[in-house]
Amino acid sequence: MPYVKSGLGVVAMAGIVAALPSATIAQEKTLNAVTGLQQTNILAKSYLEKFVAPLNASAKGVIQIKYAGGQEVVPPRKAAAALKRGQFDMLSSPTAYYIGTVPEGYALLASNQGPRVLRNNGGWELLQKIYAEKAGAHLLSWGANMTSYHMYLWKEPTLDKDGVPDLTGYKMRATGTYRPLFRALGATTINIKSSEVITAIQRGTVDGFGFTDVSLPAIGLHKVTKYRVQPNFYQTNTVETINLATWKSLTQKQKDALNRMAIEFEYSSVPFIEAERLREEVEIKKAGVKDVVLKDSAAAKYLEIAHGEIWKELKNRSTYHDQLRPLLYKPGQANRQLKIGQALDEKR
Repeated sequence: MPYVKSGLGVVAMAGIVAALPSATIAQEKTLNAVTGLQQTNILAKSYLEKFVAPLNASAKGVIQIKYAGGQEVVPPRKAAAALKRGQFDMLSSPTAYYIGTVPEGYALLASNQGPRVLRNNGGWELLQKIYAEKAGAHLLSWGANMTSYHMYLWKEPTLDKDGVPDLTGYKMRATGTYRPLFRALGATTINIKSSEVITAIQRGTVDGFGFTDVSLPAIGLHKVTKYRVQPNFYQTNTVETINLATWKSLTQKQKDALNRMAIEFEYSSVPFIEAERLREEVEIKKAGVKDVVLKDSAAAKYLEIAHGEIWKELKNRSTYHDQLRPLLYKPGQANRQLKIGQALDEKR
């Protein structure tokens, strides 16, 4: 073993070398992360490729994220509770999976404002307070925030006197995200797994469903869709959260690195998802899906119903409704996804 002389005598060189890595490691924090969606889902991919990967590349020696997995690690409806218990450090998940714990996730769903606006008008700070209080988590970012939803149908809808779809007599597959809208339009709603929708439509059990504007071809739903109603509505409420105790334990340098990436991710995830949507659009058109396009006052009424029903849900569930609504929603304003180019320019 090599030795060197020092003022204190002979010191083993191996001891000095062994001490150096541990000092470096002590400065670097690793967060274990889980996604509420499978990593093959485009929303989970955006988090892994546009948040985790660039953070790990730019923040070496400061903070790193280790991806533990998706639904195979913890059932999505139990992930938020597991995060609160500290079973892992970070979660990227639709708030729909834990809407019973944080019903204010509805405010993001029914918002027509973007994260930049919320960070400037106090909305984001209020949401962070709510997440800390109810979920034991620090709300870090709202990625893929311009991904939206459509109504997809097997049979052509009739329109009422206002030009809005009348779903009287329709059976619609719905989760809590879509149920208020579909019922307001007259439909009967059925709760079945997304993996069962194709069979349900083929058997006539359901006449349609709600789904995001991406990933329809990924699970074959475009093959059982004949009509897609435009405009799109809502915004995905997938957010990135960190266990509150973990967040408080981080150094300011580590928090700064995460915050910088959070803001960057809120922009970078948008064109990432949009590129996939445009690619899938080719497949959807090839499958023969026809658009039922609502225009002018009919489109405005349709969006008013969609967003209004979700805000009613929040009103019934949260004392924060009256504070959140004016910060996150402007009546009469078009859905942000209709002006995606303008929204991307927000960064500049």
